[in-house]
Amino acid sequence: MKKNLLLIFALAVLTTFVFAEIKIGIINPQVVLQNSVKGKEAIERLKSLQVSKQKKYESMQREIDALEKETMSPALNPEARDKKNLDLQNKRTEIKRFAEDAQKESMTVQQREFESIQRDLMPLIEKIAKADGYSLILDLNTAGVTYFEPGIDITEKVVKAYDAQSAAAPAAKK
Repeated sequence: MKKNLLLIFALAVLTTFVFAEIKIGIINPQVVLQNSVKGKEAIERLKSLQVSKQKKYESMQREIDALEKETMSPALNPEARDKKNLDLQNKRTEIKRFAEDAQKESMTVQQREFESIQRDLMPLIEKIAKADGYSLILDLNTAGVTYFEPGIDITEKVVKAYDAQSAAAPAAKK
């Protein structure tokens, strides 16, 4: 009888551990980026960089268009036409390199901006997870989540905490 009672007690304790509450949360970093003050600032910096590169590209393209028209001029002698064609070829190479370099620079700046924000967010996410008793927080973009209960989404909490931290940081520097 004692063996059975001990076995039942052990089973009850084991069951308690197995069915302990595991609280899971979800965060959508894309929404944090789009809705937080620092995220919006980063997006604006990236857009500004992209606009400046686009303007430079368009200016270079206008130069190429002008050179193409000049090479078609019947008034040019063969030497001048050859020189214009060489200039045109060099400009095309230059614009191609510029576009590649601009894309690389844009990607590097974007990665740097997003990594900076992610470094800021990780302690906040951990703090919220511990305070609210979450066992696990999943990244909606990388976790392969197909469905979740909206109540486990902590994205807005993280945005508010991040904005509060960002607002407090400049005040602390003064």
